[in-house]
Amino acid sequence: MASQLIFRTKQVVRQAGLPLVIINSARQQGNSFGERLQHAIQQVFEQGYEQVICLGNDAPGLTPATLRAAADALQHKAFVFGEATDGGVYLLGLHRHTLPALNFSAISWNTSLVFEELCQQTSPTATAILEPILADADNAAAILAFSSQRKLGRFADWLRTLLLATPSQFILDTSYTLQANAIHVGLRAPPFA
Repeated sequence: MASQLIFRTKQVVRQAGLPLVIINSARQQGNSFGERLQHAIQQVFEQGYEQVICLGNDAPGLTPATLRAAADALQHKAFVFGEATDGGVYLLGLHRHTLPALNFSAISWNTSLVFEELCQQTSPTATAILEPILADADNAAAILAFSSQRKLGRFADWLRTLLLATPSQFILDTSYTLQANAIHVGLRAPPFA
């Protein structure tokens, strides 16, 4: 399941025409999710990028248009957030110079407070909030709901088949690879990791 969600997220990023840097779990450093996320973002900035859009792999409703809107918003705002229906975020965008403004250890990651706590740390005039609010695939019920969305095409069919074939044995791997869509002036994207 996780590999299919990762594959779909990579497709969406490619369709959006944005560079993609993957910081897989072997390269993540830190004891908490917040520490690993902050370090992954720092790794991308160390490659010469000036802006980063971080994505989870669990938002099947993410579209290339939403990613392009996030990249456009970062041209005018210090931060961009994509709110998830469960109170988390499916997208977090920021600049190299704004990274120190976020206290990653003060965020209650993987809870319904993430979006609210991020917004409390940023100025409303410096932050873009994306539309739409998207659901993420945290459990079998959410994934089954996604499978009924025709706009997901064959991916929705695959989700439905998987869930209906083994509903009593379905376990979603909630650990995921951090992905960063890096935007840089003057550098090409590094190859896929």
